[in-house]
Amino acid sequence: MTEDFFSSPIVKESINEIVDLQNQVLLFSTFGEYSSIEQQRENLEVLKKLHAKQKNMCFRCLISGNEDAKLLMMEVIQHFESFGHEVDLENPMAVFDDVMETLDQLEYEITYCEMNGFFPGEEPGGETPPHPM
Repeated sequence: MTEDFFSSPIVKESINEIVDLQNQVLLFSTFGEYSSIEQQRENLEVLKKLHAKQKNMCFRCLISGNEDAKLLMMEVIQHFESFGHEVDLENPMAVFDDVMETLDQLEYEITYCEMNGFFPGEEPGGETPPHPM
């Protein structure tokens, strides 16, 4: 799995799925500030799928022995760094645990809002995302 890493049908399919999920997240980010709780929960599920697929792809890249695959993994790791996640270059896969903690926090906040009608740290009646019209 060294020379033909990117020609593997499984890798090609995984990359296509990752790109599709990234596009969904990018689209959501354009209106996310005004989204309903339901839309936020749907986006969270997309983020979780993206996280799992990126983690799997980075692991494949790490063990592949292919230099281009390792470059792809480092691009993904640098992306996480650009969003404030610390990366241990001795154990770059650990960043996925950090990202999962962030996703868990988002899920907590969405669930809290569903139960209370406002987000943690807001006062009752504070700003909450508008509901769909």
